[in-house]
Amino acid sequence: MSVPDATPPPVAVHPPVLYGGAFLLGIGLDRLVPIDAAVPDLLRHGAASLLIVLGLGLAGWAAWLFHRAGTGIPTWQAATRFVDSGPYAFSRNPMYLGITAAYAGLALALASIWALLLLAPVLVVMDRLVIAREEHYLAARFGSAYEAYLRRVRRWL
Repeated sequence: MSVPDATPPPVAVHPPVLYGGAFLLGIGLDRLVPIDAAVPDLLRHGAASLLIVLGLGLAGWAAWLFHRAGTGIPTWQAATRFVDSGPYAFSRNPMYLGITAAYAGLALALASIWALLLLAPVLVVMDRLVIAREEHYLAARFGSAYEAYLRRVRRWL
């Protein structure tokens, strides 16, 4: 089965909406039902900074490779090129991995336990309703080269 050139992947939810919505819900729940985080500020801020910087760096690098290849970055755009270099050599989803790390870092920085707790269901939705659908789409679009990539590189790490 081939995919027409202008057809975007059939994801159930766009990742920025999913991550952003969960984060805002977590912040709201923090206000309504606070959970105290007994983590020393220095440790919390250090870990948060590291996660934010590394996460945004990884996502930015991966997005730059997509831009350089001339393929769509947002999930509502069609994939026109298959990128398997840079961070894509060790993770099939470095943009999502980077966004996940930055989300966790921001939640830590704001001491939002609810946002951290909501990251688990976000990852389940991402895995099942975004990434699995993207992989099926990409396999149909790029054939055996993508199938070999699936066997060679892990989904997350």
